[in-house]
Amino acid sequence: MDNKVVYTFQYKNPTSANVYLWLATPPDTKHQQVINEKKTPPCQKNEDTIGNKISFYEIKPNETIKASYKIQLLNNTEDTLPELTQEEKNYYLRSTPMVCVNEEVRDIASLVTKGVENPKEQAKLLFFYIVKNYKYKFPPKARGVTHFLKSKKGDCGEFSFLFAALCRAIEIPCRIMVGAFTGGNHRAHVWNEIYLEQEGWIPVDTSMAATVKRQLWRYFFSPFQTLFWKTYFGKTEHQRIVFSIDTEHQPVPAYPKAIVQNKQPYSPFDIAGEPFIWGKDLVQNKIPYFQPMYLYYEDQKPLKDRTENFLGLWNVQETGKQKLTLLVRSISGYIALLFAIFYFSTNWDLLSILFPFPAFLFCLSFVIRKERVLFFSFATVFFGIIMLLVSMGAISTIL
Repeated sequence: MDNKVVYTFQYKNPTSANVYLWLATPPDTKHQQVINEKKTPPCQKNEDTIGNKISFYEIKPNETIKASYKIQLLNNTEDTLPELTQEEKNYYLRSTPMVCVNEEVRDIASLVTKGVENPKEQAKLLFFYIVKNYKYKFPPKARGVTHFLKSKKGDCGEFSFLFAALCRAIEIPCRIMVGAFTGGNHRAHVWNEIYLEQEGWIPVDTSMAATVKRQLWRYFFSPFQTLFWKTYFGKTEHQRIVFSIDTEHQPVPAYPKAIVQNKQPYSPFDIAGEPFIWGKDLVQNKIPYFQPMYLYYEDQKPLKDRTENFLGLWNVQETGKQKLTLLVRSISGYIALLFAIFYFSTNWDLLSILFPFPAFLFCLSFVIRKERVLFFSFATVFFGIIMLLVSMGAISTIL
């Protein structure tokens, strides 16, 4: 079944000077389609060769820009397979500072896929290799394939950069999908798609596979499904959107040349082996990625370390039945928690009698949304039986 989500974005200039901002419009892919768009009119629009639509804004102090999108999530396959031009193939096989296809990467890719000729099976072996040997850690100490190979710890971005590099090393076109999960504010995520001639673009999510396999507790009460870890090769849970495709984008209009008079107050971050100041620098004259924006701020004072100052405020929410069941979960969960807290602090027996009712609704919402179904099915049955026994006891008391 196809689902609709609403994605909202806003950015308020927190400085005393102008902010220049490049904002990505969610692209149309085989998994999503923008069906409605409203936003502050940009100064300039640009579309690159791979489908990214970027709006440019010049924002005055205390000025706010806003954007909202209604997006149809498509759970289908293409009627006709897309054919990549040679230029597109070269683009998705290229080596970049963040997705560095160096000798070490080529050696690993060759060793892991030794004796296997089929591109899909080769990509699957690379998927298993990363899941087995690399661990999820947020925030990472640096970004880029070179650092990730050494530390073997990183977030979803690092997983996707390495998988792309390994695929490109053995001539499998691979792109990086930069986006977010549904269900709240700033649920940023990055994954991959590989191109296979017989299937077109298919999703691969190494970081979700690794965390579901080793750290399922991270998602136990989250508002989206988790699949069996191996399933993340070729499939996703259908609860995510894409902000932009791939990394290292040419800024249009040109990025201002930053004159940082005093670098000491800033906190540089290592990207591709170089110290990088977000909002003042580029990666070899390119914007590293849009999630969902990038900026340049004229103010010489460093921005306060808040997500909204660097990435804006954004939210992705489901609609219809999915939104309703999530609301029921939230309300019933809080009620059950309050009942439990007050019971243990007051020993009021009535609260222990009432507790199973919101707990039942809380667990049932997971089953309806197909999230951790096995566990929450047992929990739903358990609280359902308790509810029945409590109700029968209350009826017998009245009679």
